[in-house]
Amino acid sequence: MSLRAEILSIGDELTSGQRLDTNSQYLSQRLSDLGIHVRYHTTVGDEFSDNVLAFRAAAARAHIVIATGGLGPTADDLTREAISEAFSLPLEMRPEAMAHIESLFALRKRPMPERNRVQAMFPQTSKIIPNPHGTAPGIDLEVMVEDREPNHRCRLFALPGVPAEMIEMLNVTVIPRLVQDQGAGAVQWRYHTLKVFGIGESDVEQLLPDLIARNRIPRVGITVSKATITLRIAAQTASQAEFEQLVAPTVREIRDALGDRVFGEGEIELHEAVHQILDERSLRLGVIEVGASCRIGHMLAKLQSHTQRGLVLSQWFACESELIRYLEQDAIAASSGTEVTLQSALAQAAEKILERNDLDRCLAAGVYPTLRDVASAETIPYADFTMCLARRDAPTKTTTVSLGGHPDVLYHRLAKTGLNFLRLDLIGRDSRAQETRSHRA
Repeated sequence: MSLRAEILSIGDELTSGQRLDTNSQYLSQRLSDLGIHVRYHTTVGDEFSDNVLAFRAAAARAHIVIATGGLGPTADDLTREAISEAFSLPLEMRPEAMAHIESLFALRKRPMPERNRVQAMFPQTSKIIPNPHGTAPGIDLEVMVEDREPNHRCRLFALPGVPAEMIEMLNVTVIPRLVQDQGAGAVQWRYHTLKVFGIGESDVEQLLPDLIARNRIPRVGITVSKATITLRIAAQTASQAEFEQLVAPTVREIRDALGDRVFGEGEIELHEAVHQILDERSLRLGVIEVGASCRIGHMLAKLQSHTQRGLVLSQWFACESELIRYLEQDAIAASSGTEVTLQSALAQAAEKILERNDLDRCLAAGVYPTLRDVASAETIPYADFTMCLARRDAPTKTTTVSLGGHPDVLYHRLAKTGLNFLRLDLIGRDSRAQETRSHRA
């Protein structure tokens, strides 16, 4: 049986947005490591009746509930009282818990306020979760709830909201009890990710219509971040070898359907995949970008210190007119006898940088729109983006595409389109580019 879990976070500071709930993220990750499926995250404020209802609902739909917060000594700390009310279990004093709290105040040479006695009160039948470094011990309680299914049992753990205390108590006490008593960890959730660029989320689902079905084993989830699609394949298995055998057909299905749009596996990013190819082949690269918020050279330059063989060389131009003036001053445009366009200027500049610096590739890309242009767009912002790739001993490749997107995504999409243009050339695949007559001929 797959164990279902719910994380219950308590506190007005969370429901008001004044504090970020990092406890739930950590708890979910640790439970997933044990093969426990976290089905719900619930956040509730410091209202007693709301807490009672939240505990009852969570216990009815989950096998494991872990609550954080509300175990302090003040009047707004209501967790122990809410658990008592929710499951009709009167609170009782635990002398061993009281002795620990008193010892902490003695070590700190401070008198213990009378209110702290409430932290030694526990619902009947519950166990203590020791808190070595705090005055709020946790609660471990098993309850039976008949609302949704017969003989449904829920293991409920209440931990302090202080992250350092919660993490220690979880790892030292709660997880060992889950392993021993609930059989957690016999199977674990394992994941395999594929990174995709150059296609939309809905297009992926259209090419792989049955891939995202919720009852599918293994499961496949789609997330999108900064114009990159991540396909995460997930399954519960007892071993890594079993997992790899189970997901292999799904990986092949995705790769067959999406082809070169898949640029890597794991947590690799597109610029890292391009850099890896350059480095493995000892290829030296130049980058020219035109316009605002240029990103390709910056992303690759961050990896330059890791380069073993290849070289990343960045050349920057502030605007289109500056690029054209640069070429005209060098008499390249004049010698051609034709008007200098952005595409021809980019191609000539790429070839010139390639020759002068003895490179293998030089990528020129632009124009990145200004922030003013993006902000003033009445519809979804878009840009005509030209890419030219000068190649040693091969014709220069050029292409222009129109790309749109939210301002927070557009610049990422433009830069990654340029990187992908380079990547496809490096792996010997075309990308709607046209080869142009080399200006060096």
